[in-house]
Amino acid sequence: MRFLILSCNTGEGHNSAARAIKEYFEKMGEVCEIKDALSFWSPEKSRIICKGHVFLYRNIPKLFGIGYRFEENHPPKDGRESIIYELMKNGCKSLLKMLRTSDYDAVICTHLFSAMMMTELRKNYNYITPTYFIATDYTCYPCTNESNVDGYFIPHGQLTDEFIKGGIPKERLIPSGIPVNSAFYDKILPENAKYKLHLPVDKKIVLLMCGSMGCGPIKALTEELPIMLPEDTHLVVICGNNRKLYDKLTKNGHRSNVSVVGYTTRVTLYMDAASLILTKAGGLSSTEAAVKGLPMIFVDAVPGCETKNLDFFKSNGFADTISDEYDLSRLVCSYLRNDDKLKLMSSRLKTSFDFCASDNIYNYILKDIKNGKI
Repeated sequence: MRFLILSCNTGEGHNSAARAIKEYFEKMGEVCEIKDALSFWSPEKSRIICKGHVFLYRNIPKLFGIGYRFEENHPPKDGRESIIYELMKNGCKSLLKMLRTSDYDAVICTHLFSAMMMTELRKNYNYITPTYFIATDYTCYPCTNESNVDGYFIPHGQLTDEFIKGGIPKERLIPSGIPVNSAFYDKILPENAKYKLHLPVDKKIVLLMCGSMGCGPIKALTEELPIMLPEDTHLVVICGNNRKLYDKLTKNGHRSNVSVVGYTTRVTLYMDAASLILTKAGGLSSTEAAVKGLPMIFVDAVPGCETKNLDFFKSNGFADTISDEYDLSRLVCSYLRNDDKLKLMSSRLKTSFDFCASDNIYNYILKDIKNGKI
């Protein structure tokens, strides 16, 4: 069978989920393609939106919170369509042209924008190929009810009521989990991971990273946290694609209990080496750490849906956080000095995330198609 996965270049998480789905479906013998839904509007506009997203994320994150709260508090009235839905219509004709020259058995959307575009094709262009949406954050986004697809894969069963209140029919909700790369389901012993990464084998490793963009107060934490860390601990800072951050952290050197890493493809190995991760509450990065059973302390770096992620993880004992940056460093140290707290959080994560989301999604969609339900 052939599947189209529609993502959007508005954050690496959506693309990561798309790649995880593609990886698993192809392992099962299916054919998959990933396309950027915004490119059907215009490849140039997609690049501009992507660059703007990265700029705001790194430099003015509070704008995300303002925009998110506005959408939450001002839903469309009287059956009118939101501004976002109206904008998504722009790429629908180009998308439809491509779809009609292809023979896909189903379309899988890893971003609400692409789900809206598929909804418009269903509503006004009579395109009826089975379509599914994968939520990549632990919340029901504003305007999700403006989409109309055959199934909604959500991160956790505890979110079912929230999605129902958000206007999604219960019978279309599937608590599947968020798909992550298969490498995160593999795990090697911490000492072996440390050896491979040339990290001190006799020390606990704290991982500090804030997504591929390297946003949030990483610089301040890198300066403060090493001073407070227990002697048996080493800090690894991963800057991702943020070259400026990497240059700032390495320009004048750093303390001996710190390693600074730029872009790396070995995040799974660093997680295996770590006793604790200090990170922002991205839907994908949180799930990757959760699948590893890696205890988390959250930096509240980007308001909006990530605040919802933070609330979900903290309320379930899957992570911890505190608002003040100085107290954040103290909180990290308190966990490092208490192995029982680390083990308890790790146990909760392993118990609650002991499934493969990609497998759940694959089996559900194939059952729908083979049973002729759609």
